[in-house]
Amino acid sequence: MNPVTHQFLAFLQLEKKEPTLPYLHELIREHQLRVRWENITKIVDWEKGNESGNFLPSMETYVDRITTKGYGGTCWSVAVGFHWLLDNLGFDVQYIYMDPGHLCLRVNLEQSYYVDVGYCAPLFHAYPLYESFTTQNVRETFEYTIVNDKEIHVVRTPGPTKTLNPVSRNFDDLIPLIEKSNRWGTSPMFQEIRIFGYINNMLTSITGNKLKQYREHETYEKELTNEEMTYWIKDEFQMDMDMYKEAIRLFNKYFVPSDTTS
Repeated sequence: MNPVTHQFLAFLQLEKKEPTLPYLHELIREHQLRVRWENITKIVDWEKGNESGNFLPSMETYVDRITTKGYGGTCWSVAVGFHWLLDNLGFDVQYIYMDPGHLCLRVNLEQSYYVDVGYCAPLFHAYPLYESFTTQNVRETFEYTIVNDKEIHVVRTPGPTKTLNPVSRNFDDLIPLIEKSNRWGTSPMFQEIRIFGYINNMLTSITGNKLKQYREHETYEKELTNEEMTYWIKDEFQMDMDMYKEAIRLFNKYFVPSDTTS
């Protein structure tokens, strides 16, 4: 096992096992609970990506950010990272795409499974790719409805509806979509600083300066001061503050208000 795979698994507090469905469920669950969804790293990577045309970090950088700096990424980097991990663990894994703008995975075992660790949704295990299901938590209801073998409707309440094409995609086919997701003024990922994760198993998000915690019977909301933001970023989410500050600097430099969510 290569050192980066070992580093990733150690962070998930899992050992290498045979590529089975129960092990896949374990990997998904621990990833969902431990790896942050955030657009801070997307903002930090933008200038270098704009120059090189490669907006995603190297796998060594990506895993180091997860394991030592408390970060993760948006669906693009998270899906690519989890694909890399599963592939290195011997799974048959492919990319699948949701319109408009979401990357997830197809894992083939005794049948094909839908795997999604970058959607901030209550998806804690793999689901048969061609079977409808509904799952929910205190934040939302997630409905996955089979229409035909090339169209699956994904409805989040509250939230947008997307259409999944379960046919596998080559990574090279995704490059124009990744580039599209990195356009200031049109990408929703460049409209506010956004962070989502589980703190003591409680769904917690920060959008701009607004904190939300999704408790069993209520949603707690609070506008954070700069001092409170520092506390939540550093002490609760346990993220590296220097990277957060760099993202704020770049956001203030490049931010363009958007009239679209394409």
